[in-house]
Amino acid sequence: MISRLLGGAMPWLLAALIGLLVFQYQLLQTADAERDTATLQAEHAQERAAILREHQQFQRQQIETLNTSLAERDQRLTTIANDIRASNAALEQLGEQNAEIRAWLDRDVPSGIDSWVRDLQQSTIGGAVRLPSATGSPD
Repeated sequence: MISRLLGGAMPWLLAALIGLLVFQYQLLQTADAERDTATLQAEHAQERAAILREHQQFQRQQIETLNTSLAERDQRLTTIANDIRASNAALEQLGEQNAEIRAWLDRDVPSGIDSWVRDLQQSTIGGAVRLPSATGSPD
């Protein structure tokens, strides 16, 4: 009786076993494909992270360079401002001590020099210094 039941059920069991094997094979193929996709995505993310780290390092170097340049510029501007203050103080002191120098300091600046100084305040091509156009006597 058992052999009869097994004999009639054997084709069905064999079909179920084959179906189960096909299902497991497809499941394995799907898992392999997902693993490969995840591996590629991880590699891509690592490459992108490396590129972003390099860009970040470059930006940090640029910031350091700019900070250094600005610090040097500030130092030069401070030195120039101190020189101007010292020169102005020296001129005021000279004007207070000597009547002839005070009279000379109170005179108007010659027009050629005045326009030349104004031109110097504007940017010049190539950083060249322009000379006064009219070189008359300094009065």
